[in-house]
Amino acid sequence: MPTHDGDLELSLLTLLEGEERYGLELAKELRTLTGGDLDLNAGTLYPALHRMEKKGWLTSDARPSARGGHPLRYYRLTEEGQAALDAKRDAYGRWHQGLTERWGKG
Repeated sequence: MPTHDGDLELSLLTLLEGEERYGLELAKELRTLTGGDLDLNAGTLYPALHRMEKKGWLTSDARPSARGGHPLRYYRLTEEGQAALDAKRDAYGRWHQGLTERWGKG
């Protein structure tokens, strides 16, 4: 479960790699992938997406909903977003390896 913005960014960027998605679709996917451990509310999800868009990692556009109602905002990675994901993925791998080695010594 993400514990800070960097973890949440890594999770969202990962879900957006190679595929655009709208906000609630991202939240649903994270909930499914984590067996319900990560259940983002709009007050956490959208500020994170907006921060990443401000950083230039994402672009978005609003499209009409197939069911009517409010338009859906679809997010996708930029080249900068892919570079950020690659860097975060590498850092996570080092962190995970370090912890795994530490746990193996216990």
